[in-house]
Amino acid sequence: MSNFGRLLGYLKPYRYRVLLAVFLMMLVTLSALPMPRVTQFMIDTVLPQKRYGSLWTVLWIILGLYAFRGIVSFALNYLIGWLGQRVVFDLRYQSYRHLNRLSLSYYDKRQTGKIMARVIDDINVIQYMITGGIVTLITDILTLLVVIPVIFTMSWQLGCIAIAVVPIYVVSYKLFLKRIRAISVELREKWDALIGGLQEKLAGITVVKAFVREEFETQHFMQTVQDNFTLGMVQAKLNRSLGLVATVIRAVGTGFIYWMGAKMVLGRAMQPGELLAFTGYIGYLYDPSVRLVDFNIQAQWAGAAMDRVFETLDTRPEIVDAPDAVSIGSIKGSVEFRNVTFGYDPENPVVHDLNLSVEPGEVIAIVGPSGAGKTTLVNLVARFYDVTSGSVLIDGHDVRQIRLETVRRQIGYVSQESLLFSVTLRENIAYGNHDATPDQIEQASRNADLHDVVKELPDGYDTKIGEDGVKLSVGQKQRLAIARATLTDPRILILDDATSALDSKTEANVQDALERVMKGRTNFVIAHRLSTIMGADRIVVMDGGRIVDVGPHSELVHRPGVYKNLYDEQFKSAQEEALAAYLG
Repeated sequence: MSNFGRLLGYLKPYRYRVLLAVFLMMLVTLSALPMPRVTQFMIDTVLPQKRYGSLWTVLWIILGLYAFRGIVSFALNYLIGWLGQRVVFDLRYQSYRHLNRLSLSYYDKRQTGKIMARVIDDINVIQYMITGGIVTLITDILTLLVVIPVIFTMSWQLGCIAIAVVPIYVVSYKLFLKRIRAISVELREKWDALIGGLQEKLAGITVVKAFVREEFETQHFMQTVQDNFTLGMVQAKLNRSLGLVATVIRAVGTGFIYWMGAKMVLGRAMQPGELLAFTGYIGYLYDPSVRLVDFNIQAQWAGAAMDRVFETLDTRPEIVDAPDAVSIGSIKGSVEFRNVTFGYDPENPVVHDLNLSVEPGEVIAIVGPSGAGKTTLVNLVARFYDVTSGSVLIDGHDVRQIRLETVRRQIGYVSQESLLFSVTLRENIAYGNHDATPDQIEQASRNADLHDVVKELPDGYDTKIGEDGVKLSVGQKQRLAIARATLTDPRILILDDATSALDSKTEANVQDALERVMKGRTNFVIAHRLSTIMGADRIVVMDGGRIVDVGPHSELVHRPGVYKNLYDEQFKSAQEEALAAYLG
């Protein structure tokens, strides 16, 4: 099925409204047909016979026709507007719902701005075509179906002349169509790049300013705008060229009709008013053909947008429930990595042949140089990605055989950069548990050492944070993220370098909060600062995607290897800084 056919499928639930819209379009079309005949009656009957009384009849007919057409057009436009908005609603809802279901690998490969462009801009283009272009197209088709028999009834000779130029329209349209379509697709892609780049640079405005790159980014953005402008002008030139050809074809057809019609009037084969009426109907024949050019602009632009929207909807998530996946109740929290190998690109593994068993309630710290695979390891526990080979087991069950929802609801996650939403503190804390009571929210806040901060805010837990509300410090954000993660009472808690961006005093406060919330859970703690994980039950040392050592701090620090090297580097540096400060 073509994408256009798929789009029409979104109108299927509203088929009765669509049928009503088609009926109203027919009324609009039929209401225009009497006007040329009214003109004929005026010229051939009223004026020659000086029938002054008929002028009032003509006046009321014209007023009635325009009033009727106006009322019907209003109802039609309202109905079409509703249908367009409803299709947009359905498309946006389905697109956003689908985006939430897609795996993280989808987002790893795409700019956020480009994804947003598909949900917002592309669907706006589709809406414009539905509310404007399709209405015009259907109305024009109905007009042609009615007008062609009428003009042949009036004069088959003039009708043949009028119809003879229509195939030339079709041929010229076909000649331009392929090139216009290709330009439209390329223009949508460049528009994507513009939106994606803009979002990326605005999100990183601090970096831009820190490196004094404002002018460079402005020029780079203007170059992207210039590329869009140039391509847009090529598209406009093609469309206007097609429009010029259509106008010339129409002029040729109309000219021959006047020439032949005048000869027929002079030969008494046709009345002057009848010729004028015929030329009025010719407008109903040629105007739709010319409007096809304008619809072509919308159709090609919308066609490119539809391709991209449906491409997103056709993307299948990589992480899905197996057909025989089971739901599990409250887990104990044991985790086992059994011969695990994984690569974001399967041909290039980033972790190799990992084997590790974690007991319920155990605190496992994961350390190693950057790029060692630490975050990748914990992402496999939450099944953000599936292993390339081997298996990850929770309580003895392969995570691929457990329903995703039941796995992730029992895992709490706190990352280095805590994302908060522009809603109230209460809503942020309860994000993973909307049924939480005020007492549960407050207790989670106390456990994260956040409650005293909240009490000082103007509206307490109902204080809005973010762009239009209160700004929280980095430490406060981290503690809020800890409260959010623990409110769901997860059996497994993942702390991905949760204190590395904090100063020493704030880190101490957050560390105290973490120690409280880690009790009774299985904990995976990724850390660069070794001082924060010395009390872990076991420390897993990774390097080059492999586990190179495992043990408590007391053993690893005396054993030559990666951990001892990291320890010596950090504490030697700290001692030197302390000595310099003392002597300084």
